[in-house]
Amino acid sequence: MMRLLLLFSLLATAGWGLSAQVVERRIDAQGGALMLPGIQVLIPPGALVSSVRFRLERLQAVPSSPPQNEVYFIQTLPEREVVGIYRLSSGTTSFLKPIEIELQVNPPYRPSGRVIKSVIYIWDGQGYFSTQVPSTRESFTLTRLDLGLGAGAGGYPAGLVLAVLRAPEENLRRECQSRGGRWTGSSCEKR
Repeated sequence: MMRLLLLFSLLATAGWGLSAQVVERRIDAQGGALMLPGIQVLIPPGALVSSVRFRLERLQAVPSSPPQNEVYFIQTLPEREVVGIYRLSSGTTSFLKPIEIELQVNPPYRPSGRVIKSVIYIWDGQGYFSTQVPSTRESFTLTRLDLGLGAGAGGYPAGLVLAVLRAPEENLRRECQSRGGRWTGSSCEKR
């Protein structure tokens, strides 16, 4: 049994298909990066004055806190795909230079005649905001000068929750209308 655990540990550290779901590290004024499959966070040199702890994790679902009211309808679609849900947590709320968060939003393929909407929902502790990305783009980079209070986890006060979801536009429109909303072509507005 001990040999089996040791083998799995070696495979995980060697990068043989077993990937970590959480990365934690201290980053100082010289900058640094945090990476997981599907996301990379770059803290540039000069963004921090002193050493700060960071945590990046890949989640299995949108957490119950933050509230899910803004991502409710895309999560219930039959053909929707969750590309990734992540939480970036930090010991600081603001930066002297913007940090970059690069997300993989689409696999490298071209849909067969269907309009696919990729949406990034971002919770900053106060509320959600969303960004749409065309299905022709494989990645999206977001820059931030701050993280939201109350959005961190694991003992970190600040953070962001990022959910990358995709679905055919006709399904989004139909689901939005069935819930009494109005589909704008980019979001579901409540009436």
